[in-house]
Amino acid sequence: MLGSFASLVGALGLFMAASVNAQEGPCGGTVYSTGNFIVTNYGADYTVLTMFGVNQNQDSEDYLLYCGDTSPQEQDLLDMGVSKNVKMFKVPVANVLVSGTFTSSYVELAGGQKNIGVLEDPKNIVSPCLQERFKNGSIVPLDSTIFNQYDSVNVGFRENKNPAQIKDVWVPMSVEVAPLLRVQYINAVALFFNSGSQALITYNTIIGTYNQLKLDMSRIPQANKMRIGWVKYDFVHQSWTLRNTEFTRGIIIDAGGIPFPLVGDGVGSNPDISPSDFKILMTNADIIIDQTEFPADGKGNYTSLFGRWRALAGFTGVDFVPRVLDLKKIYSLDNTVNLVGISDYQYRMPSRPDLLLRDVIAVQYPEYNKGYRTRFLNGNFQYGGAPDFTLGPDNCTITPMQYNSGDITTSTPDPSFTGLPTPPPPVVGGGIYGIGGPTQGDGTSGSGKSKTTTVVIAVVCVAAVLGAAFAFAFYKWSRRAKEDRFIELEEEMNNEIPLS
Repeated sequence: MLGSFASLVGALGLFMAASVNAQEGPCGGTVYSTGNFIVTNYGADYTVLTMFGVNQNQDSEDYLLYCGDTSPQEQDLLDMGVSKNVKMFKVPVANVLVSGTFTSSYVELAGGQKNIGVLEDPKNIVSPCLQERFKNGSIVPLDSTIFNQYDSVNVGFRENKNPAQIKDVWVPMSVEVAPLLRVQYINAVALFFNSGSQALITYNTIIGTYNQLKLDMSRIPQANKMRIGWVKYDFVHQSWTLRNTEFTRGIIIDAGGIPFPLVGDGVGSNPDISPSDFKILMTNADIIIDQTEFPADGKGNYTSLFGRWRALAGFTGVDFVPRVLDLKKIYSLDNTVNLVGISDYQYRMPSRPDLLLRDVIAVQYPEYNKGYRTRFLNGNFQYGGAPDFTLGPDNCTITPMQYNSGDITTSTPDPSFTGLPTPPPPVVGGGIYGIGGPTQGDGTSGSGKSKTTTVVIAVVCVAAVLGAAFAFAFYKWSRRAKEDRFIELEEEMNNEIPLS
């Protein structure tokens, strides 16, 4: 903030001087402040970007972007109320380092795809054009042991804050946020490429499409909405977990669905699900989205990956087959992969929630957008088939999706859409994945807490009662035995000692 009238006058002077600069519009382009960052423009020459952490992270970091030939002087920084130690970047940047799973997608959408020169783990990237640039040597892998690797780049976009590295820009990452919150980072990143105005169009298209789809789904009567379980098997703890983050719940609700748990929501973002509760969830679910990360052996001893999934879920026989399994409404999150099988969901989930929302709508209501092919949700999973899209470097210019460009489309409103005419079957079973209240077997109570403690206490109590009864009976028997023996001894003494 500007702390004095002199500073205010200085800032106004900067703005007036910059207004006659050849740069049209603010430095970096037209980008508006959001909850994730603040943009302060000083004419056409300088822009200050302040990035904030998400959720409970209260950190922030400032970046000064300048579009002139020379960097701002100390008096300029004083007039703008900016620290002399602020990280400064000449815009547009020419060579970029990218670290982090999600960050490369922001850079692509911001128009900086051809500027990426150093990339973390490029062999696993899904974007076909980045694969092509890595193949022809334009991109090299990030190597922390090469200390001079930063010398060739102008900026490094990372998911973790690093104040000590003057070329690093912090792009915070979190899964505990609403679906649209992280899309905003497209605009912040675009400032460094002087493409903020164009990125704003891309951003508005993604947001507008998402909100239009959400509006159409909001007309579905509550009784007719489908129940969607988003689950993941934890191989370390050998248990099923529920994906219950703000992001996953938000996507399901905005797609016109009902997320689990069906009763209450005090279970946390990634709770374990007991075997009996998982059976109840599967019984009541109309759609299952599976996020299981299978180990390297994949299907193991089973004929298919889905065969192993069924075994983990406990449905290998024919005695009980849940309706969701019988109707083949179970989807994995790998319908678009690269040549080594890495899922695109890992890269574009934060920046393209509009695609994920389309997918969740499409698997519920195929008639809503006829002909749409899901990008993330893989229906072939339950048939043992391959994903629909496998992208390699040759798909950079020839691809059915035009990755991160042609697939950014608007949504045509459909005010007549109200979902399916009939409701799904009624909910059965107890606990938070059913109608509430206690569950049978090893399930959870209506509050979502495990019954294991209750069972243990009950067993201990019964054992204590039985033990006390046994001890009392033994005590009575011992006392009676002693009394009988005392009488016998007394009689013997009376018989052996004659009376005088």
